[in-house]
Amino acid sequence: MNCKHCNKECKSPNSLRNHERLCKENPGRDIANTLAARIKANRKVNCQFCNKELAFSNLKKHTKTCLSNPVVKEERAKVCPVCETVFYTASATCSYACSNKHFRSGLMNGNWKGKDYRNIAKINHTMECIICGENRIVAVHHYDENHMNNAPANLVPLCPTHHQYVHSRYKDLVMEQIHKYVVEQNKRSFA
Repeated sequence: MNCKHCNKECKSPNSLRNHERLCKENPGRDIANTLAARIKANRKVNCQFCNKELAFSNLKKHTKTCLSNPVVKEERAKVCPVCETVFYTASATCSYACSNKHFRSGLMNGNWKGKDYRNIAKINHTMECIICGENRIVAVHHYDENHMNNAPANLVPLCPTHHQYVHSRYKDLVMEQIHKYVVEQNKRSFA
């Protein structure tokens, strides 16, 4: 199948028909409609809300998402749960900083331990050994040896060495100071 105007070979009747319609050698070719469509598609217009210059073919889509459009702005408006500012993106918070605060702390954090005795001790005690003052590596000792009793008065911060003392034959070297600390903590909590 060859074009009757330029003798170009086409593979199917549809491609032949389309080629002949737009062939450069065709004196009555249908270029007026094609050219008008191309001009219309590439015509530049300004958004009525933000005054951004766009191709005419993109105007409708842009208008539906333009944040200067009051309808879109009202539909998309959200309040950040951290800083309470109004924002318009699809995310849950207004910024990376707020996202870190919102998702990486408390119950939303995958590493959150909840009522873990270490967290309770960190909140209620200065995390340093009450014997030597070590503050880099601190263990938490249950004073009454009951691991189900996570009351702040029952938790004692100790370095690993002095914690080991409590659970060994050297217990008597540290128990007096631990007992004083627990009594002092109980006085503070009831004062």
